[in-house]
Amino acid sequence: MSIVVGVAPGHCSEAAVHLGALLARSYGQDLVLAAVISAGWPGGPGGVDGEYRRFLAASAEEALAAAGAVVPGDLTVRTLVHTASSARRGLLEVCESEGAMRLVIGSAGDSESAPSAAVHGVHSEQGIDLGSVGVGLLQSAELPVALAPHGFTAAPGARLDRVTAAFSGSETSAELVLGAAAVAAEAHAAIRIASFHTRPRGLLGAAIGFNAEAEVVTAWEKMIRARADAILGEISQFAAPPVAADVALGAGADWSAALRAVPWSETEVLLVGSSSIGALARISLGSHAAKILRHSPVPVVMVPRRATEEYAEQAVQRSGT
Repeated sequence: MSIVVGVAPGHCSEAAVHLGALLARSYGQDLVLAAVISAGWPGGPGGVDGEYRRFLAASAEEALAAAGAVVPGDLTVRTLVHTASSARRGLLEVCESEGAMRLVIGSAGDSESAPSAAVHGVHSEQGIDLGSVGVGLLQSAELPVALAPHGFTAAPGARLDRVTAAFSGSETSAELVLGAAAVAAEAHAAIRIASFHTRPRGLLGAAIGFNAEAEVVTAWEKMIRARADAILGEISQFAAPPVAADVALGAGADWSAALRAVPWSETEVLLVGSSSIGALARISLGSHAAKILRHSPVPVVMVPRRATEEYAEQAVQRSGT
């Protein structure tokens, strides 16, 4: 198996490479840096078409060389240029051929000239922006997709120390949390069940008052904690459980405040399942998914619907049932 990192010519891929290296080291996997170039249109090796293809190939090789220079020397890394009809299709084809357990991409808008925006670990308000390729991957991928925030870096030799799983309170979300616990255990990391809530401003606007708002939040926290405690009980029965397990609740006036209401470690990822945020085909600036991605202070691992069953199976294997 491997960790595949998408490297886009003309874009800064350092954040994605740092995240890919962190995951590869944590799971004991090879790192594959892949650049996808357009298949173009039928034509011979000469003329404008041939020159354009050679230009694309040269740009891809240059981007891969720059990305490879970022990879720490303790990891096994391979680079490849893949030709496909689209970047989305090409990256998925590479993942299939390389037996990838994760696909890692950077945030849209990262350019070669963009300066590094952060030091190691938890980052600023920049978060993650999804471009068309990212949205397409989340709609069609059959494996988890890890997204690196703008300017993300990881210290040499760093390993995952915790996986935080977003929990909505639903049964499907609970299954995904159990899968996340199995994944955390595989990396010898901790698991944290986290729920995030934005305060209902509508209640205040209707002059219901702060007391009513507090009651809503308190009821929500009580429900989440009760269900999360039940999940922690199941995790404790794993034959090889994570190194630690706990629960965190984040509430704030907006998503940025809610996400930052809980502490984050320097080598942590936030796992979000599509089942807990609605249909990925409906991702928009107003959806929970986009807001979590935009404001997350740590890398986000999105688990598409097609990968949920695999996560659930990992939990079953860990429990020994």
